[in-house]
Amino acid sequence: MLWSTALPPTVAFVFTILVTLFQNKAECRKSSLDVTNPETWKKLADKKFEKFKMTHAYSTVKHPKNVILFLGDGMSLSTVTGARYLKAEKMNLQGGDVELAWEDWPVASLVRTFNSDRLTTDSGSAATAFLSGAKGSFETVGVTGNVSCCQCTELKEVERAKSSLHYASKAGLSTGIVTTTRVTHATPAASYANILYRDWEGSGATNDKGYKCVDAAAQLLTNGSDINVVMGGGASVFYGPNESIAFRSKGRRKDSRNLLQEWRQIQTQKQRKHAVIHTTKEFNQTDWSSVDFVLGLFAPNHLDYYVNNADQPTLADMTEAAIKILSRNPKGFLLLVEGGRIDHGHHTSQAQYALTETLEMEKAVERALSLVDPSETLLMVTADHAHVYGVVGYAKRDTSIYDVDSTKKGNDNKSYLISTYFNGPGGLLDKPRSDPALEPNRFDPSYIAQSLVNVSFGTHSAEDVPIYALGPFSELFHSPCDNTFIAHATMYSLCVGPYADETHCSGDRNASYRSVFQMKYYLILLSLILYYFLH
Repeated sequence: MLWSTALPPTVAFVFTILVTLFQNKAECRKSSLDVTNPETWKKLADKKFEKFKMTHAYSTVKHPKNVILFLGDGMSLSTVTGARYLKAEKMNLQGGDVELAWEDWPVASLVRTFNSDRLTTDSGSAATAFLSGAKGSFETVGVTGNVSCCQCTELKEVERAKSSLHYASKAGLSTGIVTTTRVTHATPAASYANILYRDWEGSGATNDKGYKCVDAAAQLLTNGSDINVVMGGGASVFYGPNESIAFRSKGRRKDSRNLLQEWRQIQTQKQRKHAVIHTTKEFNQTDWSSVDFVLGLFAPNHLDYYVNNADQPTLADMTEAAIKILSRNPKGFLLLVEGGRIDHGHHTSQAQYALTETLEMEKAVERALSLVDPSETLLMVTADHAHVYGVVGYAKRDTSIYDVDSTKKGNDNKSYLISTYFNGPGGLLDKPRSDPALEPNRFDPSYIAQSLVNVSFGTHSAEDVPIYALGPFSELFHSPCDNTFIAHATMYSLCVGPYADETHCSGDRNASYRSVFQMKYYLILLSLILYYFLH
């Protein structure tokens, strides 16, 4: 800048910095989508529905009575690959010999996962998207993108995102949540809670005006007491430090409330057959045909990783119990099943945890398939986001997914793991890396894999995640979609919420298809008539 040479050096420097800042501000890119407005995503979903109405499948297949959404938290495409190879390894077969249960389903596609303010989503805002159909801000749960984390403010009604489970319950369907995480964790909480910070699980916040933002556990009672089945971990946020329930572990609530007792009181007042259970013994002794509402909290925190052999119900067992309860409703049901600890294994670069948890979710899928009628149940398997995990190198097919690539080494003449991470706690700082081939503990579940970049907690990644679908209306997922579409497709399929009056719900389901057929027929007839007169 020639004009700056006439100014004193210090002034010229400051002036140049200011000009640069203003230039950068002016160059900020703007979004062509009103991402914070839920109507944006509904309109995009409606376009897909209009195309679906023109298909043969829409006119000939009855909409599903039930929907089960299996959510592998952090289950990226690479995670599916790694779990597939691990499955073969456990069967003493070679990588590629077997598939996961959902990999031969007739419909598969990809899902975009960005949220309203980040290229890479967190689990809270992702759950808001695939459960309510609205894009939320980073680290919020059950709120639209018009508000951001993490200050306590009073929410407007339009800022509260209502989930598909909410609408299903209102329509008279049974609903359920089954997870291996705390039931107040990001994904399950989005079913019933509206919180401005995902960590407000057992204690909220109060702003300087005295307004209190209620925590997720308390909102399970105020907003989610009509959910028939809630099973997972996280009991400690339901009672205070002066109490010890089932686990010889004191609670973490800062108020004096015992939400377990309050939940019982709510169900008793509504004259519902209900149960609160905490142990595997209680789980096994419960007659699922005798209860309509169950709150099962089987650990103070998350459920343990499956490989640790904890005395807790498995994800498949909880899924079976939920289906036995929910399927008694003649109107149908909506069930969310989350393999939540896949994500936790990846965050700490412990691939064995992540991949084993993926196979545990596969068992839940297989159990569900054995219990439901596939002609009246839509099943989906997907993920909320991806991870920086990859299956790399040119390893031979009989190589363990936890081992090194024996066919190649790095330029430092050291081996590398075929299950690897871009970033994580295994990244090295200012020292050469070790050779994992010389580390016999690389096959231990707690082994932390090497990564390129050192961070204490590995990040998510932004690539699309898979979705697999089976059953009536599975054709809705034949092409790539946004994660918000999953929520809209769920409600559309079940005829709840904003889609209660669709033609496939109560009217002439064939009208749309027939009108298109008739139009094509008339065009062909008109063409023949014109041809006759012209020739």
